[in-house]
Amino acid sequence: MQDGGCSPTMDLLRSEPMQLVQLIIPIESARRAISYLGDLSLFQFKDLNQEKSPFQRTYAAQIKRCGEMARKLRFFREQMTKVGVSPSTRSTRDGAIDLENLESNLQNWKLSYLRLTQTMRSCKMLIVSIPSINLFYRRLVSYFSSAKKGAVAHQTEFEVQNTFEGSIEIPLLLEQEMTTDSLKQIRLGYISGLVPREKGMAFERILFRATRG
Repeated sequence: MQDGGCSPTMDLLRSEPMQLVQLIIPIESARRAISYLGDLSLFQFKDLNQEKSPFQRTYAAQIKRCGEMARKLRFFREQMTKVGVSPSTRSTRDGAIDLENLESNLQNWKLSYLRLTQTMRSCKMLIVSIPSINLFYRRLVSYFSSAKKGAVAHQTEFEVQNTFEGSIEIPLLLEQEMTTDSLKQIRLGYISGLVPREKGMAFERILFRATRG
């Protein structure tokens, strides 16, 4: 890695004499060395690849990865700000941060956060729907209880009527038995559930058309 810089005597207005130097740094220690020199705020780096586009530079992929990590860090900061938590700052001059590990952790933390957010949203929707579900079950139990009582009363009345009329209307007995056998073969079913309030009118129209009014 080769870069140019100025001497430590440079001030903010660059009125001090400057000296152009060349540093040759092994690639495995380049990031730590450049980070340290940047923290000193005494050097100005010179771009030796001005003719190359951003996509042709040697470290374009690494810069893109760093930009993606910065985007995730901004995302976490925004989420922390929304809940009133101030993100803490920590100096990185010691160079103890492993970028590979940081990239993996940021991705895992973001996925975990998104899953947690989805779970919380589902829980809130469930909490809101619990009263409606509870009311629905009470109405359903009440409906089937009244229907069962009505069916039992109707069956009792039917059996009593057959008992008194059986002796004088023997020819009708076979017809009643055939009718009872045919009724036993009928299988009734039901569908129960809740319909969102905003879809109530559409559901009523569907029922009206399906049952022909």
